[in-house]
Amino acid sequence: MFPIDAVIPWVDGNDPTLNAKRAKYVDQSQVANEDVAGATRYKSIGEIYYCVAAILKFAPWINRIYIVTDGQDPKINSDKVSIVDHSTIFKGHEDKLPIFNSNGIETFIWNIPELSEHFIYFNDDFFLVKDVQPEDFFRDGKVVCFGDWYSTALYHFQRIVKPKKHGQAHVGFKDFMVNGLNLAGGGCRFIYLAHAPRPLLRSWFKEFTESHPDAVETNLKTKFRDPSHWQTQEPFYIDMYRSGKCIITPQKKYGLYYKPHKNKYYTAKKLKSYDAAKDAFYLCANSLDCARPEDLKAFLGWLESRLGPVERP
Repeated sequence: MFPIDAVIPWVDGNDPTLNAKRAKYVDQSQVANEDVAGATRYKSIGEIYYCVAAILKFAPWINRIYIVTDGQDPKINSDKVSIVDHSTIFKGHEDKLPIFNSNGIETFIWNIPELSEHFIYFNDDFFLVKDVQPEDFFRDGKVVCFGDWYSTALYHFQRIVKPKKHGQAHVGFKDFMVNGLNLAGGGCRFIYLAHAPRPLLRSWFKEFTESHPDAVETNLKTKFRDPSHWQTQEPFYIDMYRSGKCIITPQKKYGLYYKPHKNKYYTAKKLKSYDAAKDAFYLCANSLDCARPEDLKAFLGWLESRLGPVERP
C-alpha cells in the first residue's frame, strides 16, 4: 500500500496574539457575518487533540499528520505529527500573508514539503469514531468522495427566495462549491461535499494551481471569505468523477454530525443515535464553543468513550 498522510489546518482562536493580528484586517461587517469572520469560526475548545487522537487510534496506518498553522503549535506529543507554518505553504506568495480565509489556505495545502501523493484532508472538528482502512478512502485506483449530488438550479432558486439578512452576502459552503464547479467547466449539478475527511491527490492540486493562476488569485485576494472564492476540492472531485476515478458515497451512511442546540434533550438524543449508527466511522462537530457546559461535557465524554483519555497540554 502506498503512503497516506493526513493534513489538518488549525487555528487556536483563543490566542491573543493571533486575535490581535486578525483585528488589524477585519471590519465590523465581516465580524457580523458568521460565515465570514464570526468569532465561532476561530474559537477552539481543544478539538485538535481529539482529531489527532482519533487518527492515531483508528487509522494507525497514516504515515504522517501535518498540522498547518499560523505561527502556532498545539504541542501534541507524537512523533507522527509535524507542524507546518503558513509561510511554508505560501512560499512565493508570502505577500498574501497573513490570511484568515479557509479557501485561500486550502489553495496551497498541497505545498507541504514531503507531503505524500495520497493524503486525507481533515478539519480539526472531524473525528474518526471507529477503525478505518485505506480502502475506505482510496479504492481500486479511485478516490472516495463523501457527499451528494445537488442541483445547481435548486441552489440558485434557494439563494433568491432565502436572501441573507441585513444585505449580507452568501459566503457558505454551497456558494464556494458552485464556484468550484464553474472552474471545472460548469454543469447542472455539483457535489455537495459532506463535512467529512476528504481523500486527495497532491499532484492534481499542484497542476491545477499552476495552470489556473487567475483562480488562485481569486482565493487569495481577500483576507477573509468572499463571495468570489471557490471551494478547492470541488473541481478535484468533479474532474475525478468525470474521469471515472471517483466513487461518490452518500454522507448519511458513514457520517455523523453534531452542532450545539438550545434544546436540553438534543445532545442526549444525538449521542444515543450515534451508538445505533453501526456503519458510521466519522463525526463532524461544528461550533462546540457554543455548547452548554453540560452538553459539551457529555459530548466529549462520548468521544473519550471511543478514544480513551485524550492528552491535552
